[in-house]
Amino acid sequence: MLLGCLKAIITLLVVVDPIGNIPAFLAATDRFTPAQRHRAYTLSVVVSFAILLIFACLGQFILDYVFQIKIADIRIAGGILLLIITIRGLFNEDQTSQTTHGTASVEQIACVPLACPLLAGPGAMVTSLTVWQNPHAGPLAAIIAIGVVLAVFWGMMHYIDAISRVLGNLVITAASKVMLVFVGAIGVNMALQGILFYFSNPPQAL
Repeated sequence: MLLGCLKAIITLLVVVDPIGNIPAFLAATDRFTPAQRHRAYTLSVVVSFAILLIFACLGQFILDYVFQIKIADIRIAGGILLLIITIRGLFNEDQTSQTTHGTASVEQIACVPLACPLLAGPGAMVTSLTVWQNPHAGPLAAIIAIGVVLAVFWGMMHYIDAISRVLGNLVITAASKVMLVFVGAIGVNMALQGILFYFSNPPQAL
């Protein structure tokens, strides 16, 4: 249980990529006062926690009764998605400069884009669901992993200006690219688990 929980935390931490999201968070909140920025960060963590927890808890019900697909299908799709995220992040230009300015309120910015898709994006949602369904981890490990990762992120956001000044854009970008390699590896592993399920349990002919 402890090993499964630790693995879940590390996996979700790599997928969420808090260091790589620092430029996006700074850009999205650059017109706010320090107090407003801290409020936006706190609210984004609360909203993303709710999104990930609801999806992890009810995702299987949605899969079974709404879409009628298996968790293996989600693993395959999620693995491919993580690979796409990795390839785009490694070879495309920096996409974190897309900000939401104008008259958007703190609450609006905190929900979109900070909470979703930056924190509770498709990769994080799929990862939370697979951890919840994993017999070596389970619901408790998923809840702990979501809470720990978002708590770490919340702490980082409250010292984001200092971190950005100390590390600089070059180090942040390099660390983000390294994290993306691990995201790609997780995607490959996730997709292979889904594919192996069908080798072990071939679908019956109609």
